[in-house]
Amino acid sequence: MTHIQKTLISTLLLGTALSHPLTVLAQDTAPDPIIDDTPPAFNDEVVAVGTFIPNEKKITSEITSVLDEEVFAQIGASDIASALTRVTGLSLSRGKFVIVRGLNERYSSATLNGSPLPSPEPLRRVAPLDLFPTSVLADAVVQKTFSPEFSGEFGGGAISLRTKALPDEAFFEVAISGSANTETTLKEGLVYGGSDTDWIGFDDGLRDLPTLDANGIPTENFDNFSTLIIDTNNNIPFNGGVRLSGGHVVDLSGGQRIGVLATLGYDNAWETRRGQDNSTAIGNNNELEIRNDFDRVSTENVVSLNGLLTVGLEIDENNKVEVVGLATRQSSAEARIVSGTNRAGDVVRRDFTEWFEREVYMGQLLGEHYLPSLNDAEVTWRASYAQAGREAPYERRVNYIDDLDGRGFLFEFNRPGSNNGLNFSKLDDQTLDLGLDIILPTSVADREVEFKVGGTYLDKTRDTEEDRFNYFGIIPVPLRESRIDQIFSDAVVNANILEIRRSGSAGFPLVSETGLEVFAGYAALESEVIPDLRIAAGLRYESSEQTTTIQDTSFGTDRFTFDPLEEDFILPGITATYTFGDWQFRAAASKTINRPQFRELTPSIFVNTDTEDRFVGNPFLTNSESTNLDARLEYYFGANQFFTVGGFYKDLTNPIEEFVFDEADGVLTTSFINAPSAKLYGLEVEFEKKFAIAEDFPVFAGFLGGQDFVIRSNYTYVDSSVSADGDVPIVQPVVNFAQGFTPNIIPAAGLYSDGRRLQGQSDHLANLQLGIESYDAGWDVFLLLNYSSDRIRAVESLSDRAPAIIEQLPISLDLVVNLPFEIRGGDYELGLKVQNILNDKYEATQTLGNTIVVDDYEIGTTFSASLKRRF
Repeated sequence: MTHIQKTLISTLLLGTALSHPLTVLAQDTAPDPIIDDTPPAFNDEVVAVGTFIPNEKKITSEITSVLDEEVFAQIGASDIASALTRVTGLSLSRGKFVIVRGLNERYSSATLNGSPLPSPEPLRRVAPLDLFPTSVLADAVVQKTFSPEFSGEFGGGAISLRTKALPDEAFFEVAISGSANTETTLKEGLVYGGSDTDWIGFDDGLRDLPTLDANGIPTENFDNFSTLIIDTNNNIPFNGGVRLSGGHVVDLSGGQRIGVLATLGYDNAWETRRGQDNSTAIGNNNELEIRNDFDRVSTENVVSLNGLLTVGLEIDENNKVEVVGLATRQSSAEARIVSGTNRAGDVVRRDFTEWFEREVYMGQLLGEHYLPSLNDAEVTWRASYAQAGREAPYERRVNYIDDLDGRGFLFEFNRPGSNNGLNFSKLDDQTLDLGLDIILPTSVADREVEFKVGGTYLDKTRDTEEDRFNYFGIIPVPLRESRIDQIFSDAVVNANILEIRRSGSAGFPLVSETGLEVFAGYAALESEVIPDLRIAAGLRYESSEQTTTIQDTSFGTDRFTFDPLEEDFILPGITATYTFGDWQFRAAASKTINRPQFRELTPSIFVNTDTEDRFVGNPFLTNSESTNLDARLEYYFGANQFFTVGGFYKDLTNPIEEFVFDEADGVLTTSFINAPSAKLYGLEVEFEKKFAIAEDFPVFAGFLGGQDFVIRSNYTYVDSSVSADGDVPIVQPVVNFAQGFTPNIIPAAGLYSDGRRLQGQSDHLANLQLGIESYDAGWDVFLLLNYSSDRIRAVESLSDRAPAIIEQLPISLDLVVNLPFEIRGGDYELGLKVQNILNDKYEATQTLGNTIVVDDYEIGTTFSASLKRRF
């Protein structure tokens, strides 16, 4: 908290105490009043009873939104990704990546206690926020205007997560939870054997890559039963979880205090999806027609483990040091069958079995120091090391075909080398972050001024590796009728009917080493330059170097290192806040940047298993820049009660966008370019208000007289336009290590339509929360509505006239109930939640003359219950 903010709070406290002198007396111990006409005598001492909690949204210099523990509970959000969908202007991609004001996740950053979070996701540098449970967080702050203490990669916003503070007293808490979904629980689903320890989220070694010889060929056959055979479970289990939390504080003899806070959680959840999985082509009448008419059924079992440990030492009232350790891990076992008629008219089936492990481990050393002798200066510092990883062993795919002679699906042997195989891939992401911030309050020309200076050092590396194997050979006709584990068995391989080979990827490298090093420093000040007008302004300097090295395979010797992407930036930011009564007006301007993500720079193929889309990086991407303008009018009429309306505008130079090209094998592949420019603007409106039911709605006072009625609502309108006026460098279709690498320069107008909107941008976002809460009893009931209009999931391809894929997210209507109660002196809390009450579904379509559904699935309604016991 800044010195100016402390002064404002102190003034509010003193003003409240002086204006309401009777409320600051200990009335419950006062004697009966005696009538006395003698004028009262006032002492110099004023005693304030109670705690004042400042409205961070109001007193902060920037345009922000804040979610705290109370809001997490009221909206029933178990992870921070789902919680952020309730924030004005925010939506989610794939349920885990935040889109801020129509700018996808590459334009935002996420930090934990000030340190950047690493990512285990192959396509993204930004961490997937579904990995982080709200139970380990004190709050989340979304800052939408740039201030120099934040990273210069600030296009959409900065998401600051803060872990829970150390407890004031010892406690222990146990929470259990369970849920059921109408599309999954006790219904038929797909499963495969896996290992004996899958239920705890760890493989027991079954999926380890077999030993390879000097040429990278396995010396033994792969496991061909537990990781290959898809079975049917007629009763998919309920979801369940448990969490243990505890804390303790000890007063030391020297006046110090040491505290410990720990939490550990486990969740096991199932999800079955059924729907269409089509692809399209342009027909003779210049309309879309279905090329592959498929149905998809998948069941995914996700096991989540997470824990937080914080140890803090309060040396004295001015000095505190904390050690924070965070571990979060998620494993996923999925079985999937896609079947139907392909473009050749064949009836086919594709079986997939997959296992993914995603994990983030983070350790932090944090310090806070107040210097009363230096005019209450504040020094904070941090040192953080984090590691994220993703492993995907035994990604298997098997093709079958129905020859329509009554024998059913037979193993498809026509292309055994290209389709019937398995992949092993892994990713290792490491982040070192060092930061120092100094706030020095002083006076200049009789005005209080806060000077801020600081610096950061970021060293981030990412290594990826993929191994692909296929079975080659001619399968005898009788063997094609056998079960697939018998076809791929040791007996068949040892008889030389099938041969295991290592596969390439059409010339694209399978190994990459990437890195980003950033040195940054900033200087800023904040002051009330004239009465009621505060200015916060500063400059940030960043010097960065981004490197990319590729290798054909982990056993290959051909390596190539691209020229590093080096650039220095000076990034200004200024915000002015004018206060008049209960009103505030803010205006902000800044310049920020956006760097290419590692996978976007790496020319290797990656397949998104959710959509089967193929991606390849472009090593010729450059940094992009953004000029940002914001304004917001705010009216506060109570604690956390307000009405705001604001607008924003962004002018982007060389924004990183997707384009689609037709690869040599006839498969559409997505890559990346620096579009010439783009513009984005929008409007945001918020309203939050509490009504005392007894006073404002007296007709309900009889049974809800002591409760409050709560409204939280927001609406965002966004529009954007991407220019195609200019030339852009794209990646060559095939990497050639011997000849080097040169970009192919082509007009952007040949890749996408001029003026199309940004990928991931919805025109309309809306949230409505209606609730009744009892402050005294501690219970609350909330009904929550969330809406996002359609947006581009995959961009158009002008080369083959394929239109963009447009996705429509389901309208979400949820009910959340939190009810504390006491049994035999024990404190309990019951939580009930119903999600997707409207039973809306997900759908993605393409339109050209007519509209075709390319992807859809039912989500179902989820019923959840939790019980928490605090000791």
